[in-house]
Order: sequence, then C-alpha cells, then structure tokens
Amino acid sequence: MKRIIPILFCCLLALAACQKKNASLFRGDYSFKISGSVTLDEIDANDEPASYTISLPNEIGQLEISELGNGKDSVLVVMNTMGGEVVVTHAYCQDNEIFLRDFTKNTLIFTGDSLTLKNDLRVSAKGQMYEDNTLILNMTYEGEAESNERSFKVYGDDIRMAAIRN
Repeated sequence: MKRIIPILFCCLLALAACQKKNASLFRGDYSFKISGSVTLDEIDANDEPASYTISLPNEIGQLEISELGNGKDSVLVVMNTMGGEVVVTHAYCQDNEIFLRDFTKNTLIFTGDSLTLKNDLRVSAKGQMYEDNTLILNMTYEGEAESNERSFKVYGDDIRMAAIRN
C-alpha cells in the first residue's frame, strides 16, 4: 500500500505535465469561418440620423498560429481570407484563452450595397480553445464608411470566428 501512493502521485504529475498549456495549446493550422453583423450609424445627417444593422457576408480561410519562442506565451497569427486579404498580428495566450493585438482590416463588403471604407477597420479579438481542437474568437469591428455621400460609423461586436484545427 505504501508503494501505491507514490506511484499514483507520479502518474498524476506525469499526466499534468503532458497537458498543452498557453501558446503551445494554440499552435497550428486551422480552417476558419467568420460571420456576424455590424451597425451603421449615420454621421452628420440633416434629418433624423439613420441606423442600420447589416449581416456580414461569411468569410472563410486559413489561420496559422506560430509560437514566437520568446518564453512569454506570445504567438504570431496569420489569417488568410479566401479571395481577400492577409492579416498578420501578434497575440498572447493565457491558459485556454488567446488575446489578439488590435489589427486593421481594409475590406468590408456587403451584398447589394456600395459601401466604401473611409479608412481601415480596427479589429480587436479574444478567444477560447475548446477540446484542443476548436478555437472560437469574439471579434469587434470599428471604423467609418460612406455610401452615396452619406457617412456612417461602423461598429460590430457580434462577430465570431470559428476555427477548426486541420
């Protein structure tokens, strides 16, 4: 009986040491899909300012997360949207959460609407890993756009990226 307790203790320590943690938990290649909605609030309207909530078209692509090797749980995140732009940003990891540094997006396309961004959208994101395989990022978009000589503030915090490890 005296030998069983130390053996069980060693097994428990070995299992705990094998768990992925922080940056290594997120490292890898993923396929992703982004969907959500943004609100357009009219700026400087002569009449009652208009406000619209518009669904974003679904975006799909590849996501790569690489460790930077600086010992600070920092990672490099590369998002390659199919038929669109490539975004590169840094992030840090803590337990099963990832926090992306704010980055910019230079495209925002709506079906049937001719909306032009005045400047790049600012994007912030944080997410969580589920079952070592599924990463869910909650994203926030902020910026300004114009359409038919009308200016709008763009804001969306109901935007999700679901990324599945390849």
